Amino acid sequence: MYADLHIHSHFSDGILSPKEILDEVISTSLESIAITDHDNIQGSIEAQKINRRNDYDLEIIPGIEFSCLENRQDFHIIGLFIDYDSPYLNETIDVMQKKRIDSIKKIVKFLNQKNINISFKDILSLAKGSVGRPHVALDLINKRYANNVNEAFDKYLSNKILFNIREPRMNVSKAIITIKKSGGIPIWAHPNIKDINFEKNLQEFIVMGLAGIEVASPRYGLNRQEIIINVCSKYNLLLSGGSDFHGFHKGIDISSDYGIKHKEFIDIKKYLNIKK
Repeated sequence: MYADLHIHSHFSDGILSPKEILDEVISTSLESIAITDHDNIQGSIEAQKINRRNDYDLEIIPGIEFSCLENRQDFHIIGLFIDYDSPYLNETIDVMQKKRIDSIKKIVKFLNQKNINISFKDILSLAKGSVGRPHVALDLINKRYANNVNEAFDKYLSNKILFNIREPRMNVSKAIITIKKSGGIPIWAHPNIKDINFEKNLQEFIVMGLAGIEVASPRYGLNRQEIIINVCSKYNLLLSGGSDFHGFHKGIDISSDYGIKHKEFIDIKKYLNIKK
């Protein structure tokens, strides 16, 4: 594959720094990546600086991922080729960061009431950027309530256990508007095509300004990938994709196995130039 356009760093819920990610990338045949942290652009900015400083033969695409809630369903919208300096983008990020802090405080209070002695201060010290449940998991590991991240989620942090305490979500239209106002391209990440409302939701998102769908992901089998490619052809949507690498999911690594081909990447760049 030519490009992995869905990678997370330790500036959100990944475990590797941008430098560590780039070290992994240069050992592959990938020629372009996007660090798409949740509600955060620090990792993407840092990766670009490291790339220039070390003269890596890589193209770093500015990116971000927004978690959304629409009709009681979770969706994830990625923004590619965003303008880091967009006031609208940065205002949106600031709002989401404040909401993230509030949600983590609620999780800490909930677990404290169950005699799980973790603290917001310790959790915040573990976060490089966007604080989230993975950082609560790390604090649980540090305090020997769990042996690893997956166990921490299973025992303390799953949606089933936390009920309605979740990281903040925006609606899909807000995510798409924010990305487009920052000059970016909105992409629907890893959609659930088995959802009975998949195509109905897609049509609504297209009206909102959605430009593409992830067709390549470790979450997909070849059959699912083929279905999404056909859907993209039907609605004239861009094909995007990537590893959704975080660093703690078994079997999901940064490699040339995940992502999109050169032609698909060029189509995205052509679309960007047309929209300018």
